[in-house]
This record gives sequence, C-alpha cells and structure tokens, in this order.
Amino acid sequence: QTGVTIDNCQHVLMGCCDAAIDFLSKLGSLGQVEFSDTLRIVGKGGKAFRICGSALPAPLHLAPSILRTSYLTGRDKLGLARVAAGLIRRKPEKNASAADYLKSISCSSDLLDRLVGPILVSALNEEPDAASAVYARMVLSKMLLESRDGYRLGVPQSPLSELIAGPALRYLAKRQCRLRLSTRVEKINQSAGMVESISLAGGEKLKRDAYVCALPPWSLGRIGIKSPGWAELGWHAIIGAHLFFENVEPGFDRACVIGEPFQWVFNKSTDWRLRSGCIQAVASAADGIARLPKSELVGLALQSAEKAVGRRLGPALKRARVYRESRATFSTAGNIDEIRPPSATAWPNLFLAGDWTDTRWPATIESAVRSGRAAARAVLEVRS
Repeated sequence: QTGVTIDNCQHVLMGCCDAAIDFLSKLGSLGQVEFSDTLRIVGKGGKAFRICGSALPAPLHLAPSILRTSYLTGRDKLGLARVAAGLIRRKPEKNASAADYLKSISCSSDLLDRLVGPILVSALNEEPDAASAVYARMVLSKMLLESRDGYRLGVPQSPLSELIAGPALRYLAKRQCRLRLSTRVEKINQSAGMVESISLAGGEKLKRDAYVCALPPWSLGRIGIKSPGWAELGWHAIIGAHLFFENVEPGFDRACVIGEPFQWVFNKSTDWRLRSGCIQAVASAADGIARLPKSELVGLALQSAEKAVGRRLGPALKRARVYRESRATFSTAGNIDEIRPPSATAWPNLFLAGDWTDTRWPATIESAVRSGRAAARAVLEVRS
C-alpha cells in the first residue's frame, strides 16, 4: 500500500555500543546509521529539553546543556550531579531495583519521572521499579558518563533487511560460505556426548565439526536442546506504530515524549526520504497496553506524535500499522545473570547465540553481536 519496507519496531544504536558499531562497520553498512549529537526530550506541557555534548571531557561533556535548560529546576540539576557521582562511586546491591538504587544516590522522584526513568525504560524495556539496579547503573554509566560519544543516538536510515541482513549475506557469500535460507532444522542428533549431525526438513542430514544455534529460547526444546534457566526468564512487550499521513511533513527528527505510553517518536519521512509524512512511535515496557485494540494504540501513538511535533496531525492520518512483540526483550529483574545461559551447552560442539544469553548486556543489538562473538570464539577453540 505504501511502497515502503518497514521493520516491526524502530531499532537504534547508542554511541557506547562498540561491538555493534564495529559489526556494522565490517559489513560496510555503518554509513546507513545517522548519529545525532542532540537528544530532544518533550516534557509535560510541551516544554522541551535538548541534551547535547560540549568540548569538555567525560563525564562533564553534557553539563553545559543541563545547566542551561529551564526544563530542570536548580534542585533537579544539583540532584543530577549527585546521581552522576553516585553512579561512579557506589555499586548497587545484587538484587536491588533500579528505582531503589537511584533513590539511594539522591535521585528524586521528580527527576526519575522527568529524565532518568524514561532513559532506562527505553534502554531496558522495563520500568525502574522492576529493572535491575546493576543493569541500570551499567546503561547510565556507559551512555552518559564513560565517554563523550556514549549518549549519541544512532538511527538507521534503512530497514534492518538493508542494514544487517543483506550486507551480512553478501559478506558471507564473498567468503565462500554456503547459505541455506528458509531451511528448517527438525532435530539434533547426538552420539558419544557430541552433536553428530542435524536433521533438516525433508530428511537431509548435515554433519559438521561445530554448531551455533541462534534460535529464540522458547524454540530450543523443539529441536532437542535443553538450556537450563531460559524458562525462568521474564519477558516484556514492545509496540511499534507506523503512522502514514497525507500532505504532511512532520518537521522534526526524533523525540522522547515524557508521560506517554509511546515514549519515542521518529520522523521516518526524513529517515527514508519519503514524499508523504510517516512517523513511527515506539512503546517500551508496553505490557500494560499490549492487549488494547489497534484503534486505541493508534490513538496513543498519535497523541505522542502530536506532542513531539507540537500541532495536530489526526485529520491527515490516512493509514496505520501496529506491531506487537509480546516477548521483545527479557526482564533484567532479580538474579538474571544466574539465569542467562553461557554460549557453551551440554554438548562440547554446540553453542548458543542470542541477546538473551549471558553477555552482561540488556537485550539489544549490542548484546546480540557480543553473543555471536562469544560463540565464534568457542567454535575456534573446538577447531583448534
């Protein structure tokens, strides 16, 4: 209907995602990601705040933009400085929640609601009251404190099929890798404690030295892989809404909208160089609204888009697509690092990859790349 290839949801990179950036660079597609030096936050009442870098070294590089803004009160600014110092100096308790930890390092409820909380929800896909304090500290430190580029938001100017899938297939083909697409694995065959072969749909068997499985965890049992712990993982939803308008140019790049279920809004008209208006809105930690009918979700997404743009868009809305991912990312709550499995399995020549494995990163493209590297290192050890 639109002639546009769309992803289920907008994926982004942060400047601190070193492995993912290196991965895209090797594929030759990093140039398709536009990194912005400014993060725009739209608060209640339409008051906006722009976080941007300066010539100062980390962790002071964001201080000038924070000191200049009227979005935060003087008390909030002082509290934010205390939070930054607390992140550097104080490690959280093992099973503490992000909210409790942040409050213990002087983050007020107002500051949590208006700035810190929305950053965490976007990064962890989980509310601060439930999210792990350990992961919250890691994300905030890497994004805001450890480097001058960590906070920069990288938005792909193309769908994932063009950013990752296509370039990856070409990369492998050039290196004489044999690619078998749309080929279903039916069973893993074992012998003497090793994977002897895998059976494909149609009866064919493939025998190799080592194997890497990147299926989602809930699909492992179907082919006979037992991975202790994955069944204990909790999951959270993400909803992506694609809004298509007629004769409307939204006139903005992207924004984080405070106080709305759809927290992030992206102007895909600019990203995809479209003639007509297209906005994508993303709702993270969306379990509470995941079962709403499409019409209500479109209304909520449109509400966020109008706040980001600063004017009414409803009359120009001509088409909308909504994607619900009920198991988009795992929960970081509780003893998550004791549940996430390593790359190794009970079979010495079978390894797991996926953002849900034990990378010590939340479920992100960065975590997925790190898991792939871990599996590749393990395969090389088998071959040596």
